[in-house]
Amino acid sequence: MIITLVRAKQQLNVEDDFDNPKIEALIPQAIGLVVADIGRDIYQTGAEVPENAECPIILDEISPFKRANLETATLLQLGSLWSTAEAETSRPMTETKAYQSAIKPFVRVLVG
Repeated sequence: MIITLVRAKQQLNVEDDFDNPKIEALIPQAIGLVVADIGRDIYQTGAEVPENAECPIILDEISPFKRANLETATLLQLGSLWSTAEAETSRPMTETKAYQSAIKPFVRVLVG
């Protein structure tokens, strides 16, 4: 997984375990938002990749720096989901510079 519960709690500045179920539910949502934005599925290992997958990202096969970018994008999405759980925001995460920079190397551009 791109981020663990421990890492997510660090990002959200949550120290107790009370909100663990909520955070655990938000992690896949945050990953899903990143996947939707880059247009590529993310897998831990090559063995998990379905035969019909197009241009997947395999975490075990990318550099630590690229993995850090995906982690950053996911943590930014997680923070946005956490802070807006009960409120609307006027600025989507995809418009922030940090998020755009984090996903830039992974965005799939279809030509033709």
